[in-house]
Amino acid sequence: MEYEYSFKVDSLEEYIKYCEDNGYVKKLEYNQVRELFTSDNKILARITTTKTEDNTDIFLDFKDDDDSDEMYKELRETIPLRVTDENRKAIDSILNILGYKKKKHLVRKRYIYKKGKVKFEMDDYTKPEVMHVVAIEGDKEEATKIYNEIKKKIKKC
Repeated sequence: MEYEYSFKVDSLEEYIKYCEDNGYVKKLEYNQVRELFTSDNKILARITTTKTEDNTDIFLDFKDDDDSDEMYKELRETIPLRVTDENRKAIDSILNILGYKKKKHLVRKRYIYKKGKVKFEMDDYTKPEVMHVVAIEGDKEEATKIYNEIKKKIKKC
């Protein structure tokens, strides 16, 4: 089970500064393209291409489909499966027979900061629209504690 607070913001700057000022370590920064697929079962299929300076990785995973405006969510998520040239046709075939249809094409830059049991995932989206999203994930109690702390410090969340 994944515990997360996720919300749109005007800019990521205050949240990056919060992380840097409070002992969070920047773990990753990368460009990402994600294809979202939906079906009648309320579970998203996601094919995500992550590009770093050194390589490009493609993974398939599944996550509960909850596009509500609720900030706090408890969502199930699978372990990702690497997509390769050898298994891509099989993956497409599986998605097709399970009734998945392409829903969205997302392009973003992701920044990940981590400290203890809490991880910040901050996204700068350029497609389908320009927007900025902050997610605080991790242990339920710790994520809630950090969310409440930044809510007091940064009035916009």
